[in-house]
Amino acid sequence: MKQILQRVSNFAYPAAGWFGLIMMFGDPWSHAFFYIGLVGMLACLLASPTYYRLLITVCRENIALLAILLFAYIAVGLLYTHAPMDLAIHDVKKYRKLLLIPIFLMLYRDSKWAYRLVVAYGCGALVLMMPTMLDGTGLAKILSLDLTRFQNIGYSPETLVYWRNHIVHGFHASMLFVICILSAIRHRRLAWLFLAVAAICVLNILFFISGRIALITLLAVSLMMAISYISSLRLRVGLLVAIFAASMCAYHFSGKIHARIDSVTQEARVYMTDPGVKTSGGIRLNYWSASVGMFVEAPLFGKGPGAFRENLLRPNNPLRTETHKHAHNEYLTLLSQHGLAGLILFLLLVYQIHRQAGRHDPWLKGVVRFGLVIFLINAMTDSSLNNESEGWTFVLLACLASIRPADANIS
Repeated sequence: MKQILQRVSNFAYPAAGWFGLIMMFGDPWSHAFFYIGLVGMLACLLASPTYYRLLITVCRENIALLAILLFAYIAVGLLYTHAPMDLAIHDVKKYRKLLLIPIFLMLYRDSKWAYRLVVAYGCGALVLMMPTMLDGTGLAKILSLDLTRFQNIGYSPETLVYWRNHIVHGFHASMLFVICILSAIRHRRLAWLFLAVAAICVLNILFFISGRIALITLLAVSLMMAISYISSLRLRVGLLVAIFAASMCAYHFSGKIHARIDSVTQEARVYMTDPGVKTSGGIRLNYWSASVGMFVEAPLFGKGPGAFRENLLRPNNPLRTETHKHAHNEYLTLLSQHGLAGLILFLLLVYQIHRQAGRHDPWLKGVVRFGLVIFLINAMTDSSLNNESEGWTFVLLACLASIRPADANIS
């Protein structure tokens, strides 16, 4: 019997890793590919009983332990929340992905998987951008392609949004931009290809979507990479000046970019005048103000899971008809519902991922650390860990940081 279990495990366990790649490929754009990969991965792991002990060992590692503790703490909130249990359970389920971090750490121990995971995710991000690029460049009309069935129903037909909304789209495009720039530095012979894809990401973020946080993210990681990878002070200053000048020119000469940036202050002024007006910025200001109030009432442990949605439904809230269930800010979502304790656990997890990434070669370290920067900036205007697509990318970053650096050559 033991030999049979060993043979089954030896077949199923490697297959789980490949299903994980399918999952990461689908993460940016396809629920179908994502769940095929997720279910296949879990099924193969269940069929690998001889590896169960490895999972127990992995759970003792810092990143895995912190992920489990954060989820356990959030789940304990079910005992003290005043929100209806259905809302509370919905919130707790959104953080179940944290429990997949130990499983990913168990599966991907060898550094050769890092390259495969990044390639799978990067290809998924590229597929995510394809419909928008075809539409934005006019190729869809030239090729007589009907892309309407891929449009996000939450936006108007005139808006170039496909597969995902603007914020999630910009998040993955920014991630792909970083991956391509770092890969161009690493693989000189293919630098032209990686730089071409990076240029597509920039074009996509600047002109074909309306996500404002993506502009900030793109500028921030560009400046950080310029500082990190250029040793010459003269070249560093020159590139920083060039990035700043290009940003100013884009703002001055592009009406769309100008409107995107100015809309931030316009929507804030509208909210101050009439909180009931529904704009992207106004809704967020309403949610953030309510979240701060909830945090002040219960600063240490928060109001419990589901409390934000319950607070949104109060009769005097002008936005009570909105269907959102999180604060559109991960930090405020954690503070309002799980208090300082929840936010500290999250930040400790982020710090541990950043710290462990430092053990790796410059390419992998850059992917993880700049990826974290993108995630943390994005979390200011969206509850990124609570959400599915960005949250699973966080799981990927945790996994990449934990892969053993002994075999650093992953090319």
